[in-house]
Amino acid sequence: MATPLLSTSLQQLLTTWLVVDIKEVNLTGINLDSRQIVEGDLFVALQGALLDGRIFIDKAISQGAVAVLSETTIESQHGAITYKGNVPIIEFYQLSTILSALAYAFYFPHHDLHKVIAVTGTNGKTTIATLLANCFTLLGKRCAQMGTIGNGVFGQLKSSLNTTLDGISVFSELFDYQIQHQVDYTVMEVSSHGLSQGRVKALPFHSAIFTNLSRDHLDYHGTMACYADAKKRLFKEFPLNHRIINGDDETGIDWIKEFPDAVVYGQNAQQQASTFLQINHIAYQAKGILFSFDSSWGAGDISAPFYGDFNVYNLAAVATQLLLEGISTQQLTDIFPQLTCVPGRMEQYHFDDADITFVVDYAHTPDALEKALSALQKHKDKGRVICAFGCGGDRDKGKRPEMAIIAELFAEMVVLVDDNPRTESAEAIMQDILVGFKRPDAVVKINDRKEAVMHLLATCQPGDIILLAGKGHEDYQIIGETRIHYSDRELLTTLQAQYNKKDKEACL
Repeated sequence: MATPLLSTSLQQLLTTWLVVDIKEVNLTGINLDSRQIVEGDLFVALQGALLDGRIFIDKAISQGAVAVLSETTIESQHGAITYKGNVPIIEFYQLSTILSALAYAFYFPHHDLHKVIAVTGTNGKTTIATLLANCFTLLGKRCAQMGTIGNGVFGQLKSSLNTTLDGISVFSELFDYQIQHQVDYTVMEVSSHGLSQGRVKALPFHSAIFTNLSRDHLDYHGTMACYADAKKRLFKEFPLNHRIINGDDETGIDWIKEFPDAVVYGQNAQQQASTFLQINHIAYQAKGILFSFDSSWGAGDISAPFYGDFNVYNLAAVATQLLLEGISTQQLTDIFPQLTCVPGRMEQYHFDDADITFVVDYAHTPDALEKALSALQKHKDKGRVICAFGCGGDRDKGKRPEMAIIAELFAEMVVLVDDNPRTESAEAIMQDILVGFKRPDAVVKINDRKEAVMHLLATCQPGDIILLAGKGHEDYQIIGETRIHYSDRELLTTLQAQYNKKDKEACL
C-alpha cells in the first residue's frame, strides 16, 4: 500500500542487509502484489511455493515501480544488479526471510510503533481479539484488530483471506492504524502458519495471549508437536512484555514451566504463577454467563451475554490483559456486560413463534465442536441440541471421523452438510465423516446448507437449539475452485425477518 506520508531512499532501507552502488532511488511505497503497484513503489518479487513473483517484474515496472528486489536461491547472485530501463532490479538471496524486518524498517524507521497484542492458539483467537478491542473502545481507547473476521479499527473491519497477513501488509496496516486513526492498541490474531512463515518475524509485540491447543492444521504441520512448536515461537522468540497463558490447557501447563514470567489465567492459576487471574464459581444463565475471580490485582465478578465454558476462558484472558494495562477490577465489572456478540461465534438467532434457536459458530475442529455443543447442553432449558456440520475439502482428513464422534456424543440429532468441499467430492467427504458414527443410519444428510436450515426450521421441536457449525462469519463457500457467495448469518437474518413479518400479519 503506497502512501504519500512515507518517503525513504532504497539505499537507506537496504543498509542493514546490502550496500548497493546505484544512483539514489526514492521510495514512497513497498508491495508484493504487482497489481497494486503505483508510482514510487518498490516491488518485492518472491519465489513463492505456488507462484514466482519474478514473472510480474515487467508489469510492476510498467505500473510505476522505481526499483525491484528479486529473490534468488543462489547465494553467489546476492547483490547483483540489472536494469529495466532506468529501474534497478536487485537480486536478493533468501529475501523472504527478511521481508518482515524490511517492512518494519520502511514503515517504522524510528521504531515508534503503538502497542500490538498477539493472540494465538487453536480456538478462541477471534473472540479474544474482538472482545479485547471492544473493551478498549468502551474504555475510551482507540483500538484496531487484525485476524480471521477482518482488519481495521474496531467496528470498521475489512475482510481478509488470511488470519495473519503477509509480512509487508502487516506493517502497512499497522502504519495506517497509527497515522490515519491514531490507535492506542492493535490486537492481532497470529496463526501457526504466520509464525512458521515469518510473516510477523520482526514485529515487537507488546504482549501475547495463548488460548489452547488441539488438533488442527496437521495437513501443514504434520504432527501436534510441530504445531505446538510453531505456536511457542511467539513466546520464545519475541521480546514480549507479558506472556499470558491458559493454565488449564495441557500445552499451556508445559509452557508455564518453561516461562517463569508467565501471567496465568484459569481455574488453577493461583497455584501456577505469582501473577494470575483465577476463575471461580461459574454460573450458566439463560442470557449468558457469570463468574467470579481472584487475581493479583484483586477480586471481582464478570458477567457477559455469551454461552459456554470456553467463553469464560476467553473473557478471563481479556480481563488478564486489561488488568496488566492498569484497568481496575471495578471497570471490568462495569464494561463486560456491554460487550457485543462476535460475528459467527456462538451467535444466536431466535425464532420465537417456533420456540427454536439457531446458533452460528465457526467451530471446525473436534475440540471447538465439543466445546460448542457442551455449552449449548448447559444452557438449554428443554428440547434437543442438534448439530449441523461438515468438513472442508483438501484439508486434514483425520479430523473428519473425530468430529463425528463428538457430534454423536454431545448432540441428540446430527445433520451433515457441506462446508467448503473445494476440489474434493462432497459425497466422499461425508462418507469419511460417517465412518466415525456408531449409528450412521440416524444421521441426516443434506448437502445444501440453506436446504438443511429450511428442513430444520420446518421440523424442529419447541425448545430445540441447532448448532450450525463450520462457517461462522464466512460469507462464501468454495466448491471446486469456485468461490460462491453464501452466509449462514445472512440466511438466518433473512429468515428471521420473514418469520417475524408472518407473526405480525397473523396478529392483525
